[in-house]
Amino acid sequence: MAAAIIGIPLMGKSLIRKYMQNKYIQCLHKAGAQVKVLNPVPDAAIIDQYLEECDGFLFPGGADINPKLYGREIQQGCGKTNPVRDDFELPLIIATLAAHKPVLCICRGMQLLNIAQGGTLTQDIKTMQTYNHADFFHRSGSTHPVKLAKDSMVSRIFSRETIQVNSLHHQVVEHLGTGLYAAAKSLEGFTEAIEFHSRKAFALGSQWHPEHMAAKDPSQQVIFERFVSESNL
Repeated sequence: MAAAIIGIPLMGKSLIRKYMQNKYIQCLHKAGAQVKVLNPVPDAAIIDQYLEECDGFLFPGGADINPKLYGREIQQGCGKTNPVRDDFELPLIIATLAAHKPVLCICRGMQLLNIAQGGTLTQDIKTMQTYNHADFFHRSGSTHPVKLAKDSMVSRIFSRETIQVNSLHHQVVEHLGTGLYAAAKSLEGFTEAIEFHSRKAFALGSQWHPEHMAAKDPSQQVIFERFVSESNL
């Protein structure tokens, strides 16, 4: 069987973006996938081409998503947005879901998945958090616990009710999109993972960053292995 080809949108060309992108690529390669980095071209024909070429799609972290895409004005605390990524990735994830392709959506990617389904975001949680949810310097370890929903895919992957995760975000899901449910929550009540109530193809949104934890915590690598395995079907 040929290795699954996983498409991942280009995060940027700066050194930090290349470093962050490479973490996803390493985990996907370790899980046995080939990786195709997708240039952000907001063209329907290019998106159709990517859908034809790729077996699954990973939507990675990055800049805040423009609130206009979920019907809101920019509020105080909202960070810098990336219109190039927004204009490309929202149509791509909508097309990917319509094509019933497997998707793994991490941090910004999880928020994008929620928006694609009609959901909204809380633009800044700094005054609402108990734990530090934007802890870049401890990205390879854990920052806080999350409780996994019973019978969710993530609870089956980890085989326990609570796990420790890292945290690199300052925005969270506000209202869940159509067909989605909270598969994990922080102790403050923030949604930390989302899944579909009913979808045949693999679809998982993770607010934490398993790509940074996987080297020290093999259970986090299982997320990528499950995603790649499902993309091979």
